[in-house]
Amino acid sequence: MKLPPDEVIEERLVNTFPNSRLRELARATGLVQRDGGKLEADALFWALALGFLSAGHRTIEAFRQTYIDTFGGTIRYSSFYEWFTPELCTFLREVLKEALEDLDHESDRLQGRFEEFREVFIVDMTVITLFQELFDEFPGFGDDHAGAKLHVVESTSTGLPTEFSITDARTHESTQLSTGPWLENALLLYDQAYFEYRTMDLIDTNGGWFLTRLKPNAQPKIVDELREWRGNAISLEGEKVQDILDDLHRDVIDAKSEVEFKRRVYNGTRSRAVETFRVVGVWNEDQQQYHLYITNLPADDYAASDIAKLYQARWEVELLFRELKTTYALDKMDTTKPEVVEALILISLISLVVSRTLRELFIEILEDNCSDDDIEPSSLLPRERWAKAVSRRNDRILRRVARRLGYETPSLVKSLMNDGLNPNAHRTLLLEEVQYNSFDAKLA
Repeated sequence: MKLPPDEVIEERLVNTFPNSRLRELARATGLVQRDGGKLEADALFWALALGFLSAGHRTIEAFRQTYIDTFGGTIRYSSFYEWFTPELCTFLREVLKEALEDLDHESDRLQGRFEEFREVFIVDMTVITLFQELFDEFPGFGDDHAGAKLHVVESTSTGLPTEFSITDARTHESTQLSTGPWLENALLLYDQAYFEYRTMDLIDTNGGWFLTRLKPNAQPKIVDELREWRGNAISLEGEKVQDILDDLHRDVIDAKSEVEFKRRVYNGTRSRAVETFRVVGVWNEDQQQYHLYITNLPADDYAASDIAKLYQARWEVELLFRELKTTYALDKMDTTKPEVVEALILISLISLVVSRTLRELFIEILEDNCSDDDIEPSSLLPRERWAKAVSRRNDRILRRVARRLGYETPSLVKSLMNDGLNPNAHRTLLLEEVQYNSFDAKLA
């Protein structure tokens, strides 16, 4: 296999996050005004983005050490800590937003079952455990729990979020799912937490497709069966879905069903609306029950079994969250500062983009070298395995990026001196106090 030189790694990264744009955004968000210019915004960005990939080192002190070891300087912890501000969060958001937009435009066309769609999006959220001291800013599910929610809309073509939001753990998922023209000819997969007939109607109105599980308490009324059965099959027309499940002995249910909901009108009021969507049930032998789905995908193009198969793709977002929580340790944050919580979540997503960017580079390398048409190069580089490979070599990657940007890595002597010098040398140590302070006189 003919491999390119190592330089392609830092070249791809700095092209994804252009240095001139990083500095421009730092000025626009007010980030560069902080701390008298002791830190360089581009150096700070890379110390955070690649430093975050170090397993078990997601503390501000670890980031500070990464910055000093790579870019030099003698920055005290207190000064570095002060950079974790709303301005830093705004800067990181803007950088992440632009990178995700650029990667989305470069994504390949979907293949196989998905090739009929412009994009397949998966919606979900994950909860991050926080210190109890953050309860006022990030209330959790109980009075003794603080937590944040990361809501994402994942693109299956890139494996990255196209939209995201950060809320407290009590914010309901459905409030974070917006609709619009971006849904045209796209398939949206989501679980029951986002179940709302009004949302389905808006997706349909915007020319999009949706697929989700039917809630146990949802009772669409069947108005037409989409599959014919031989013999004296029970007619389902006019029945409510949940009421007929115990009497059926079919492998599948496939019916056009009527739902009722409140639709907003222009003056702010809501009016009663009735729409018909397709309800599909597939018998699960292991659980001895039907798995019920609701969708607007046409029966002529997607059989009931196809619907169940398509919904399995929703598991991809669970793999995304697992990667964030295992490789990037996003499951718990050891901080009591709200700005640090938001910044660390944003940094984790940027680190994810860095990992995916390098993965795409190596897929291209495999495509240039692979002669077996039966093997898809992307399958040779599983995303989570690749993320772990990158994390193990993040320090080498960071140093290459720093050299590419014109920074000279400080000498080992200087690094050791910075680490070893006691910033509180004026304080008397316990042993010195015992050695040199006078003892009280013996009592007679």
